[in-house]
Amino acid sequence: MYSEIMSKTDREEVLAFYQSSRLRVSAELKHIDSMLRKLGGENTNENTGVVLTLNGTKAKKRGPKSVWGKFILEKLKEQNHPLRYNDLIKLAMTEQNRSANEQAKIRASILNSAFRLRSVQGKIATIGENGKKDKFLVLRGWINQDGQVREKDIHWLKEKHEFHPKPLNTDEFPAPRYAEDLD
Repeated sequence: MYSEIMSKTDREEVLAFYQSSRLRVSAELKHIDSMLRKLGGENTNENTGVVLTLNGTKAKKRGPKSVWGKFILEKLKEQNHPLRYNDLIKLAMTEQNRSANEQAKIRASILNSAFRLRSVQGKIATIGENGKKDKFLVLRGWINQDGQVREKDIHWLKEKHEFHPKPLNTDEFPAPRYAEDLD
């Protein structure tokens, strides 16, 4: 019907106008959705449920987790007392049957994973003693509200290592940043 009323060139102009209008309106709607998300604090797409960034794009998944973070948590639970970094490295070397030339790589991986567990995920803490460089790793659940480790750990540290841990400031413990880090 429209082809009978309009000429071919008029029809092409009208078609081009509506296509460009549709693109412009789509872009405006996308911008409006993004602003509503920012102002409303929403971070998921209503239609798909996909997690979105602040500018409305799909959030990228975090990479695979290191096996060493899991190893650290397992060894702390298994040993049920504080461990030094060197203790964890020795355990890793023997249990994983690693050669001596891999020790530097394993040490770096364990230090990196322990940092992530402590500062990003908030699952472990390090306890120290005034005047000593030596530090022990503990599970966060082993620390009470006063910042002291469990009584049995205090006795174990004194008996085995002549170590008197200083209390931690529990206000400085990080809250987990990602839902998957909550246990």
